[in-house]
Amino acid sequence: MQLATEIQEYERLAAEYRAQEARGIPMSVREWYERKLAELRAELRGSQHRRPLGEILIEMGAIDQEKLEQALAQQQAEGGLRLLGEILVEKGWADESTIQLALQRQIAG
Repeated sequence: MQLATEIQEYERLAAEYRAQEARGIPMSVREWYERKLAELRAELRGSQHRRPLGEILIEMGAIDQEKLEQALAQQQAEGGLRLLGEILVEKGWADESTIQLALQRQIAG
């Protein structure tokens, strides 16, 4: 859960940065946040020994198999650059609190 919380914090900071970008925040600051977020995402993806998030979400009744397959296809089409939870939230198929709960279950094993 610590990693998921860190990712959320860095995503919040990255969004805040993008909002302030017009004010002239140095590119080096943005690059640092983007690099750190990429590292955290890679670390989260690196824990592949855990149950897949999609499987947990289906068990929870949050999404169905068809939506999971569509989201995974989009993730693959985008080169795997975004997390499954991000895609599901963007599409309106799951909310952030559901994704957080599923991540907690995934981390707990």
